[in-house]
Amino acid sequence: MKVVKETDLDISEAVRVLAEGGLIVYPTETVYGLGVDATSETAMEKLWVFKGERGDKPVLVAVADMAMAEKYVNLSELGKKVAQKYWPGAVAIVASSKNLVARKAQGETETLGLRNPDNKMVLGIIATLGKPITSTSANISGAPTARSLTEFEATVPADRQKLIDLFIDAGELPPRSPSTIVDATGEEVKILRQGETEVKV
Repeated sequence: MKVVKETDLDISEAVRVLAEGGLIVYPTETVYGLGVDATSETAMEKLWVFKGERGDKPVLVAVADMAMAEKYVNLSELGKKVAQKYWPGAVAIVASSKNLVARKAQGETETLGLRNPDNKMVLGIIATLGKPITSTSANISGAPTARSLTEFEATVPADRQKLIDLFIDAGELPPRSPSTIVDATGEEVKILRQGETEVKV
């Protein structure tokens, strides 16, 4: 596992790792996230090996902007309103998938949960890659999430740490509630997980 401080990171290195099907750990607004190319079946398989048993539970996916979001999902007018009001930020929008991502990235109902992170470095990585990346917490399923490299190393077994190609270290992240997840496929917003942000449209 290679560790690079966020301030020393060359974005092209992270993009190369992702393009080659590798796994990166990167800072989000809440905890450290695990990123792979969400369109790659093999990269998603690696992610599942790291995370452990998740069944068919989908993962959140991070996009660079609204244009990238609309390439991968059918965003309703309601979904667009949520995105325009709360993106970038800790709000994920579940929308009807266009089935352009890996099978394990979306739900059995062919929906996809999208985030637009409030982090210029992460947005730069996604935009340069030109594809969405996963935005699931960088922990073993059921284990505590990590807000620092120290917590990550203390809670993730050594054999799983070896699966990580690049850890982008932004220091200890401030304690925050998880992202809010909303379903925007219907006529009204449905809150699937209430996080720090209260969504009203």
